Amino acid sequence: MKKTMTKRYINLFPKLVLSIFICLTSCQSNLDDEIETSIENNVEKATGANRDIKLNFYLGDNGLGNQQGSVESTGWVANKQNQWSEWGGDSNFYDPDWIVLNLVTRTRKNLKNLDFRIAIQLSDGGSSGNNAGTVRYTPWASQGGGWSSWATDSNAYDFDAVRFMIQTRPYSGLTIEDVRFGIQLTDDGTSSSKKGIPEYTPWLSEGGGSTGYAGDSNFYDPDAIRVKLEIIR
Repeated sequence: MKKTMTKRYINLFPKLVLSIFICLTSCQSNLDDEIETSIENNVEKATGANRDIKLNFYLGDNGLGNQQGSVESTGWVANKQNQWSEWGGDSNFYDPDWIVLNLVTRTRKNLKNLDFRIAIQLSDGGSSGNNAGTVRYTPWASQGGGWSSWATDSNAYDFDAVRFMIQTRPYSGLTIEDVRFGIQLTDDGTSSSKKGIPEYTPWLSEGGGSTGYAGDSNFYDPDAIRVKLEIIR
């Protein structure tokens, strides 16, 4: 009888250990879920109500990623500087083939009570800004944003450099919740048949970031650029 009871306890022991292991695993999984949910609920979503933005960009030539020029930048929107970036071009400021835009964010300031739009201008003759074309603007954020007109240099042929500005104005009660930038290039002046694919940055709510490489239809010596301000209010 004693041997039988001992054997029964021995047979029950592995089952007891397995039951405890399953219970602990299940409890830990539930705890992990609660911690993850708590973290998600306490993370502040990135919006224009708690973030500021600026635009930076760079150009290149002779194949994607090649002959890249310096990264240039507008001022922060919340600083209300209304200042142009430096002229940006490829590594030798001669007939770039592509451009990349970047939406940069910070938490120190925000986009409350501010209206803004993007300005773009192209030039020829290296980095001097000579032979500059007409400044083109996107619609204001308060107007829903959208595409600018096509920007070219003075003769709409093989620009060398580009610059951007984010222009601001006070607008009481306006807060842009989300924003991203878009860009598109074309050739043969402003030909609709030579347009490349529009490229977009990630949204502010996604942390911002870069577009893909944007070029005209054959990524060779584009003539014109247009820029887009896309917003959610």
